[in-house]
Amino acid sequence: MRLRPTLLLFLGLLVAISLASTLNAQTTTSGGLAGVVTDPTSAVLPDADVVILDNAKGTTQSTNTDRDGVYRFFFLAPGRYALTVTHAGFREEKRAVYVTLGPPVSVNLTLEIAQASTTVNVADEAPLVQAENGDVSATMGQKQISEVPNPGNDLTYVVQTAPGVVMNTDSSNNTLGNFSILGMPGTSYHYTNDGVDENENSENLSMTGSLGLVLGQNQIQEATIVSTGYSGQFGGAAGGNINYLSKSGSREFHGNAQYYWNGRALNANDWFNNAFGYSRPFSIANQWAGSFGGPISKGKLFFFFDTEGLRLLIPQIYFVTIPSTEFEAATIANIDSKFGPASASDAFYRRIFDLYNAAPAGSKVASGISPTDLGCAGFSLPNGLGTSIPCSRSFFRTRGRPSKDALTSGRVDWNLGNNDRAFSRIQGQHGLGAFASDAINSVFDADYDVSLWQGQLVETHTFGSTAASQFLVAGSDYDFAWKVKNPSQALSAFPTVLNFWSTSTFSSLGGADWIGAYSVDMRRYQLSEDLVKAKGGHKFGFGASFQRTWWTVPPNTVNAVGQISPQTLDAFYQGGFDAANPSVDFTSLTQSFTSQSAVPVAFLNYSLYGQDEWHARTNLTLSLGLRAEHYSTPVCATGCFARTAGPFDSISHDPAQPYDKAILLNQKHPFSNDKILWAPRFSVAWQPFGVSHNSVFRGGVGFFYDPLQDGLAESFYINAPIYNVYTILGNNLTPNETTSLFKDASASNAAFVNGFAAGETLAQIQSVDPNFSPPALNTSEAKMHVPQYQKWSLEWQQAFGAKMTTSIGYFGHHGIHELVVNPSANAFGFGSFPAGPCSSPPVPPCSDPRFAQVTQYSTNAVSNYHGVVFSLRRQFSGLGNGLIQFNYTYGHALDEVSNGGLFGFTGGGSVYPQDPNNLRGAYGPAEYDVRHSFNANYVWVNGWQISGTIFSRTGFPYTVFDRAMSGNLSQNNYFSSIYAVPARHIDAGVSCGRNANIVSATQPCQPPQFLPDGTPNPGANFIQARCETRFDAGSLPGPSGSCSGPAVSFAQGRNRFRGPAYFNTDFAIMKRTTIPGWESATLGIGFQFFNVFNHANFGFPINESSDPYFGQIPYLEQPPTSILGGNLGGDVSPRMIQLKVQLQF
Repeated sequence: MRLRPTLLLFLGLLVAISLASTLNAQTTTSGGLAGVVTDPTSAVLPDADVVILDNAKGTTQSTNTDRDGVYRFFFLAPGRYALTVTHAGFREEKRAVYVTLGPPVSVNLTLEIAQASTTVNVADEAPLVQAENGDVSATMGQKQISEVPNPGNDLTYVVQTAPGVVMNTDSSNNTLGNFSILGMPGTSYHYTNDGVDENENSENLSMTGSLGLVLGQNQIQEATIVSTGYSGQFGGAAGGNINYLSKSGSREFHGNAQYYWNGRALNANDWFNNAFGYSRPFSIANQWAGSFGGPISKGKLFFFFDTEGLRLLIPQIYFVTIPSTEFEAATIANIDSKFGPASASDAFYRRIFDLYNAAPAGSKVASGISPTDLGCAGFSLPNGLGTSIPCSRSFFRTRGRPSKDALTSGRVDWNLGNNDRAFSRIQGQHGLGAFASDAINSVFDADYDVSLWQGQLVETHTFGSTAASQFLVAGSDYDFAWKVKNPSQALSAFPTVLNFWSTSTFSSLGGADWIGAYSVDMRRYQLSEDLVKAKGGHKFGFGASFQRTWWTVPPNTVNAVGQISPQTLDAFYQGGFDAANPSVDFTSLTQSFTSQSAVPVAFLNYSLYGQDEWHARTNLTLSLGLRAEHYSTPVCATGCFARTAGPFDSISHDPAQPYDKAILLNQKHPFSNDKILWAPRFSVAWQPFGVSHNSVFRGGVGFFYDPLQDGLAESFYINAPIYNVYTILGNNLTPNETTSLFKDASASNAAFVNGFAAGETLAQIQSVDPNFSPPALNTSEAKMHVPQYQKWSLEWQQAFGAKMTTSIGYFGHHGIHELVVNPSANAFGFGSFPAGPCSSPPVPPCSDPRFAQVTQYSTNAVSNYHGVVFSLRRQFSGLGNGLIQFNYTYGHALDEVSNGGLFGFTGGGSVYPQDPNNLRGAYGPAEYDVRHSFNANYVWVNGWQISGTIFSRTGFPYTVFDRAMSGNLSQNNYFSSIYAVPARHIDAGVSCGRNANIVSATQPCQPPQFLPDGTPNPGANFIQARCETRFDAGSLPGPSGSCSGPAVSFAQGRNRFRGPAYFNTDFAIMKRTTIPGWESATLGIGFQFFNVFNHANFGFPINESSDPYFGQIPYLEQPPTSILGGNLGGDVSPRMIQLKVQLQF
C-alpha cells in the first residue's frame, strides 16, 4: 500500500516549479545501519544473510551482503535492534545495536568458522563508530534527554552539551541564539521535529512558546546535532541541523507522569541582592508532563500521547531610579519660568513626576548605587543640585505576574506491510507570557501570546533489499503577538514613552507602550521525498523538498506613540533642549505613522540533491554530493513593498528630484537575490587498520548556505511612504506644547504624504512646512546574496570496545556574503562621511537631504573559524549503569558582523559597523569567540540515580563605545555605535570578574573616566565622552575642558576586551522504587540543583565610556533557558532547587 504519488511525478513537479522559483532543507526522520561482514582472515563475505529485529515493535527487515561484503538498511526508525548475520559454513553472529537518528551507524562483523556450537550470542551493544561518511554529528539518547537536569525542559538545551557548543549566557541585551556551534552564528541552525520544519523564518530561530521555551522534551526519544552534514540531504542552514525524533508506541503499554515544583524556599539569593541587603524574591514554578503509548492492533498499529506545560510566577527584580524631590522641584520651577504654570509643559512634567513618585518603593532608597553617586550625569545647578544634592532616588522593586504555556501531541504508527510503514503526528500548543512587567506602573505591562499547531505524515517504503524511499507531508500554523495588556489605560496614564538611555539616569516611563500590538500569523506546508539505492559498491541518494510559508501581518504600530529620549539631563530640565547649547543638550523623538492595511507575504523554498557513497574498498568510503537550493525573495501579491529605484549609493541625491522618482511603490518583491545555490560536498571515511578495528578517520569539505532572515521583508513593507518613521530633534518634548517634537513629526508626515502623492520635491514640501523633517528609509544593494560558508573538517574517532568512544577533530570555515545592516548610509559631517547634504545639482560626495536615517542592507561581510574539539563518551555497566560524555573545544572565531547581522549574540558588541565605509576595520573576534570551552553530561544509576551537566569557558569579547557621541551624531544621520578612542596604546588586558562588581568595584574592568572629585582621570584608558573628532581619533583633556588637550589617534579595534569567564554545574539526585502490585511501574522522587554551588557568574562590565559606572559589572550571567522560562526577565543566576516526582511504567 502506498500513501503517496509516485516519486517520478513528485520530482517532475518540483523540477518544473523550481525553474520559476526556490529551496528549503529537508532532514531525515530516521537513521541507518551499515557494515562489512568478513571471515577470520579479513576476507569479505558476499551473500551473507542479515536480519534486524525492531525490539519495540517486533518487526523485522532482511538483506544480503553485496560482493564487497557490505550490508545496508535504510530509513530505520531509531531505537534498539537485534542484528543477526548468518552464512553457510560460519557460526551465526548476533549483536545488540542501537540505531541513532541521522547519519548511519557502522557495525562491522567477523564470522567465525562453524564448529559444534553454531551460534554466538553477544550481549553487549556493538561499538558505535560512524564509518559511512564524513558527517560531523552527535546524538543525544533518551537517557540524556530525560534524566540530565534540563532547566525548563527546553529542547534547545539538549544541544548545549554537544561537542563544539558554546552556550549563550548573556542576558543583558536583546540577543538572539541560545548557543553557537563551532564558531557559527546563533541564528544558523535548522530545527526539525519528526522532519517538520520548526524554524521561525523571520529570524531563523526555533519556534518558541509564550515563555521563550521550546517545549516537548517528554515526547522526544532522541536528538541528533549534525554540525556539518556533507551528505546531500542536510541543508537549510550552514551552522547545522538539529533533528528531534518523537517517541512512538510499542508492543507493550508504557507511559509516565512527571511533576516539577520550585518556590522561593528552595532558592538561594542573587549575589547582588545580598550585596544590597535585599531578600530573595517570591517565585513559583509548576511544570508537568505525562505520556501514554502502546499497541492498537498487535504488530500493526501503535499510538503515543503526550502533554506537558508550565505555570509560573516569574519574579523580576528592578533597580529603579526616579527623580529626586529636589530635582523635580527645580525642574518644575524652570518649566514654569519658561512656559508658564498653566502651560502644557507644566501639566506634562507634573504627570511625569506623579507617575515616578507613585512607583512602589522598595526597602532601599538612596541617591544612587554608591554613596558618592548623585545620579546627575554631569548636570548641576548653582543651588547645589548635582554637586551636593542628588538628582535621583533609587530602590529595588520586585514584580511577578502569572505566565503559562502548554503542549499536547499525539502520534500513530502503522506497519502497513513488509515493505511499508507510516506514522502521523499532531501537536498543539498555546500560552500567555508576561513579556514586560513595568517597574513604575503595572498599567504599562505587556504580554506575549503564542499559539502553534502542526501535523505531519511520514511514509517509508522499501524496494526489495537494495532501495528505499521516504515521503513527508506536513503543515503548521504559528501565531504570535506582543501586545500592551491594556492599551487604552496605558495611553491615558501617559501618552508616549520617555527614555533616559543616553543619560543613564532615570528609569524609562511608559514601558512597552512603544510596541502597541505586534503580531504575525505564520502558516506553512512542506513536502519532501528521499530515495536511496544500493548498487554494487555504491549507495546513491536522491531527494527533493518543497516548502511554502505565508505571513499575515496586521498594520504595524511600533513607535506610533513615539519615544522621546533626552540626550542630556539638562535637555530634559529645559523642556526638551537648551538654546545655549542645542548641538549637545537636545531631545530626540522617534515616531511612526502608517497607512498600511494587513500585509500578506509569502516565501517559497525548494531543494534538490543527489549523492553517491562509494565503498571504494571495504575500509574506505568516499562520498560525493551536490545540493541545489533556491530561496525566493519575499512575495507580496498585493504589492505592499516600497523600495528605492536602485541601491541608495547609486540613485540621484538631487533634492530637486521628486520623491516619487526615488521610491517605487506597489512592489511585489523588496529586492533580488541569488536564484540557484550550488553546494558541492565531498567526504571520506577510512578505517586504516581494517574493518575489524574500531578506528575511523573522517574528513570532508563542502559549501553550505544560511537563508537570509526573512525578517528583512518587514523593512520594506514598513518603508516610506507606507510606514513613515521620523527622528525629530531640537524642540520641546511636551506633546501639546505650542511647538513640540510631536507636532513637528505630525506636520512633517502630513506634508510628506501629500507631497509624495503630488510628485513634489523637497523644496516644495518645505514651502508647506518650513520645519519639515525628512523621513527614514530602508534600502538594499542591487542583489542580495545568500550567506555562504565553505566548511572543512578532519576527525579521528576511536572506539574502545562497545562502551567507550573518543574523537579529536579539526574544524574550520570561511564565510562570505554575510549580512551587513548599515543604519548610517546617509550620514554626513564626521569621519569618512560626506561633509554635508547635497545641493542641486549635487556635487558628490554628499548626503541626500530628502531623507534622515537611511538603513542599507548588503551582503559583503566575511568570517573565519578554526577550532579543535576533543570528545569522550563512556557507557558503563559495572557498579550500576550509565554514561558520561565530555567535550573540550579550543577555537577562534573572527568576523566583521556577528550573528547574522540583525541582532547580536551578546550585549558586549554591536552588529552595526562603526564606519560603514571601512567594513574591514571591524574585522575582529566574533561575539561568540571563546578560546577555551568545556561541557559535559552524565547519568549514573545504582539504586540511586545521579546526573548532571558541567559548563566552563573563557570570557566573551566586548567593545567600549561612546554612546554619548553616537547620540550627538544622530543630528548628522549617524545611528551606528562609535568606538571609544584609546587615550594611548593599550593592550587587551585580562578577563575581569567579581572585583569589578558595581557595589564595590575594587578592580574594575576598565579604569574610571573621572576621579572622585569629578575631574578627568589621567589614568583612563579612553578619551572623554564626546571628544572624538573622527573615527579612532580625538582629543585628550586639557586646561580648558575635557576635549581641549592634545590630539591622539589610536584604534581600539572591535571586540578587543574580554568579559569574565563562566562556570556552572547542575546536579540531580533521584531515588526510584517499585510499586507493589504494579510490576512494571516505578515511582521516583528527587531534586534537581541548578547552579548547585551557587557560583556567581558576573556579566559584561558597563561598556559605555559616558556612563558613571563605566568598567563596573552590574549583573550576573545565566543560562538562556530556565525553570522560569527563557529571556522573560526572571533571575535564575543563583542556585535553584527543583522537586521532581516521576511515575514511569
